[in-house]
Amino acid sequence: MSRWIVVALLVLAALLVAGLVPMLVQRTRLDANLVGSRNNLRELAFFAHLHANPDPKAAVAALPKEIPPGTVPLPGVAPHDRLSWAVPLMPVLDQKRQDLATLLAQIDVTQPWTAGPNQTAGRTHLVVLVCPGTTPGTTPEGAATTCYVGVSGLAPPDPATLALPAGGPTPPRAGAFRYDAPTPFDRVTDGLSQTLLMGETANDPGPWLRGGPATLRGLDDAPGAKPLVGAGGQFGGYFPSGGQFALCDGGVRLFTPQTTPGVLLRLATIADGKDEMPVD
Repeated sequence: MSRWIVVALLVLAALLVAGLVPMLVQRTRLDANLVGSRNNLRELAFFAHLHANPDPKAAVAALPKEIPPGTVPLPGVAPHDRLSWAVPLMPVLDQKRQDLATLLAQIDVTQPWTAGPNQTAGRTHLVVLVCPGTTPGTTPEGAATTCYVGVSGLAPPDPATLALPAGGPTPPRAGAFRYDAPTPFDRVTDGLSQTLLMGETANDPGPWLRGGPATLRGLDDAPGAKPLVGAGGQFGGYFPSGGQFALCDGGVRLFTPQTTPGVLLRLATIADGKDEMPVD
């Protein structure tokens, strides 16, 4: 083999490596961000995770038995003007990751999210609510946004307004979260591992501190609605592989744009009796 052929092969190999390395770095970073987002969802779903995997040393009475309300209830105040579900979760999130106790002390839970102190606190990004690899977002007014929203069932209309009558049937479009009251685990008759709790969304991100559609949404199955998952869809949009959801048992699952829509729609409700989970 001549010297020039060897040189040409070496140059070709160098070019291939030069092109391959950035691709490998990008892929590694993407995979790490996917795992980071999965961990965020797991942390947010801690109360359900504890229920499914209780600490043997913990008192049974201390274990959560319900999904908290989707807003901080405030009589006479509309859900979209209340504080979101993120506020009552703050004391039990990872304080080493971010000093949430100090931030929580600035929030007045007896006032709407529009109150001055709450607006000030709402400008701080919650690390656990920012999808890794994504620039933390803000609204034009300066409020920090969330990359994760609770799943309230099937829309329209807004399923978070549906009540769960005591001793009566569960509305078939009801999901894990409701605005005004908690959802007992025993009302999730489809199974905690078969019911969506929270999901990633790059679709019209809203303030993490605000109740209503900013932090709580149903899957819209109306004709002409956006795709359920994927770029430009109702959920997902951060990763080309699809969108991740936390389930009510604390697990996290990735759904791709190829996932049968009917499967996601069934998983969005708590008691439709059709607990189908796709198989990879």
